Amino acid sequence: MNSKLLLVDFENVHQVDLARLDEHFNVIIFVGLVQKTIPIELVMSAQKLGSRVEWQRVEGNGSNALDFYIACHLGRVLEKSPTQHCIVLSKDKGFDPLLRHLNKNGLKCKRINSLLELEPESAAAEEPNYKRVLDQLGKTEKKLRPRKRTTLSTYISFVFQNNIPQADVDRIIDIFFANKLISEANNRIIYEF
Repeated sequence: MNSKLLLVDFENVHQVDLARLDEHFNVIIFVGLVQKTIPIELVMSAQKLGSRVEWQRVEGNGSNALDFYIACHLGRVLEKSPTQHCIVLSKDKGFDPLLRHLNKNGLKCKRINSLLELEPESAAAEEPNYKRVLDQLGKTEKKLRPRKRTTLSTYISFVFQNNIPQADVDRIIDIFFANKLISEANNRIIYEF
């Protein structure tokens, strides 16, 4: 099996569970200039990967600075190793035109919002609150369902009477995306169920 390279936009995606990755993955985590803290869970899971993980601090700041670093690195990797399968972990859809272009030229690249997209079925099974939200949304008329990510987040919190951590809410939303039950276009949520 070919190796895979995961390029993490840590400015954009803060929940990164590297334990989900198998031995075929190498990882580069891009950290913004103003980011001063990294969760201990991420550091511990990164240590287990040893030399298969690398940290890149972006030296400049500004609009999309980190994205340009990722795009540049992606181009350099694919120029040297055109068979390398590259995955960009970012919720920033600005990568999509570049990745479509690269794929059109025979390279293997994609963007994911969450590592849960690598194994969506097991992620859903691991999250006990996911089914409750799915059932609740299934009972709600499509036209009355939340249309923006922020209102969906609020809706999920409300389902649990605001007694659920935001990290769990975000994980539930990620599982919906991973299972392709929702998608997003023009900052609007589209329901596929």
